[in-house]
Amino acid sequence: MPSPTFLNEFLLSRQMSIIQFSISSKQKKLTLSFDNNLQLNFDFEYLRVFSPAAVKPKQSNTTPEVFHKKNIQLIGIEPLGKYGHRLVFDDKHSAIYSEEIFVNLYENHEINWQKYCDNLTSSQNRESSINFVEVK
Repeated sequence: MPSPTFLNEFLLSRQMSIIQFSISSKQKKLTLSFDNNLQLNFDFEYLRVFSPAAVKPKQSNTTPEVFHKKNIQLIGIEPLGKYGHRLVFDDKHSAIYSEEIFVNLYENHEINWQKYCDNLTSSQNRESSINFVEVK
């Protein structure tokens, strides 16, 4: 796999296009396939925590204040033409992700995730705040 910086420059310079989304609800992963056979993988939790709607441009140096998303599910993807794709999560949150945003999230995954985990507390953590049990 190419280095993230090279990947970002390569993808953005070629105006790469996403040709397929693969959702694995069991593994809680989204795979993006590009038109040059490149694939990027993301955990649902990472995409939800670092949603463009949760991380404002002027707050790019701050850690998102989104917690309890370890069990989040991605329930829909809506194409929005040149703007990107709207990802819809089971907590009713949705946000628009452009190809550039996906590439930047991939490129900065390690730094973003480590900073996020370092700022978790006992009350602001990854675990679900309410556990649902199916009653039969």
